[in-house]
Amino acid sequence: MIINPSLILLFALTFALPVQAEIYKWTDAAGKSHFSGAKPVDPASVENRNELGAKSPPPTPVDTKSQPAAPQVDLYVTSWCPYCKKAMAFLRKNDIAFNTYDIEQDLVAAARKKTLDPGYNGIPLAVINGATFRGFSEAQYQKALATP
Repeated sequence: MIINPSLILLFALTFALPVQAEIYKWTDAAGKSHFSGAKPVDPASVENRNELGAKSPPPTPVDTKSQPAAPQVDLYVTSWCPYCKKAMAFLRKNDIAFNTYDIEQDLVAAARKKTLDPGYNGIPLAVINGATFRGFSEAQYQKALATP
């Protein structure tokens, strides 16, 4: 089967060009919001989608000297592991923010886990403030979270 290169280009442009369209949000006299691809008659009520992000106020700096640093916790888990669930429940119960990485779903996370502790094939693997912990032990987690 021979495919004409100009036909491929035409097909690609057909689907690529509509992506470049502008979307406008505007409010009519009754206060109803509208979204359209064309500018309305009254340009004063228009919000361009490219300008919507510019309207948010700049972030306010937080005084980190008066607050203790929050612990950095990464947890490498699987969906079926009961010890992983216990570790996550412990962290949630103590209002500790943590990142979970399912090593069966995320191959990059599985490779990162392997580099963090090459000799450990089990789960969970917790990284608390840079220190690695194999399995789940409430006492180990509490000790690691207590030290900044």
